[in-house]
Amino acid sequence: MNVFSELIHSVYDLKSYGIFLKDRKRKTFLFGFLLVLLYYLVTVILPFVQFQVSTGGIGKIVDELLPDFTISDNKLHVDEPYELIERDVFIFVDTEQEFMDQDDIQKILRRYNMVLVADENTLVIKNNNQIQYLEFADWSPDLKTSKRQLIDMFLPYVNVVIGIVLVVVFLFMQGTFFFGVLFVGLLGMIVASCMKSDLTFGQLYKLGIYTRTTPLLIKGLASFLPFGIPLYFVISLGIFFGYLAG
Repeated sequence: MNVFSELIHSVYDLKSYGIFLKDRKRKTFLFGFLLVLLYYLVTVILPFVQFQVSTGGIGKIVDELLPDFTISDNKLHVDEPYELIERDVFIFVDTEQEFMDQDDIQKILRRYNMVLVADENTLVIKNNNQIQYLEFADWSPDLKTSKRQLIDMFLPYVNVVIGIVLVVVFLFMQGTFFFGVLFVGLLGMIVASCMKSDLTFGQLYKLGIYTRTTPLLIKGLASFLPFGIPLYFVISLGIFFGYLAG
């Protein structure tokens, strides 16, 4: 029986678990690896792809959020005033009028945790209680940039970071799975003792990997629901005990 057949039989065929015990450790590890890979594709990669398709990606989101601007001759220019107020974020850019009153700025800085306020000469930034006042006159007179240039410059780095995060999440899920089966195997020893079975911890650990198929399948499908399953950890253990007893 190949690994993909075992994935199917581990859900409904209790008699197959006797065959699973005869699998080599390498095949059992491959089974667990593929099981987590499928769960990762369903719960992480698929939503990520849906997000990319529905929004057009990070680059398009940034392009829509940021106003068109240029920086040249030590001055900032935007075609029209831009304002964004959302929860704890305040952004206001207007290069056609004089900079807003300092008292108004202080009120904004006290009220919001993330702030960006700018006119053609000055930029005020607040992030996590750190406040910076930047004067464009202090920048290099040769500096010339625009929104498109900044996006093209930083987007490749953003994509690399996203790729690294996806890899780290996958490795974390793999490690968590095999470590979690240790706990399942210890509980299995209690069940085996109650049923007067002579299964070793190694055999129980191997069975534990196969019994995780159905709980991960249910959890993966439940991730598409608008609500979570209460106490699913307890339900997952109940499914494990059911398979082990069977």
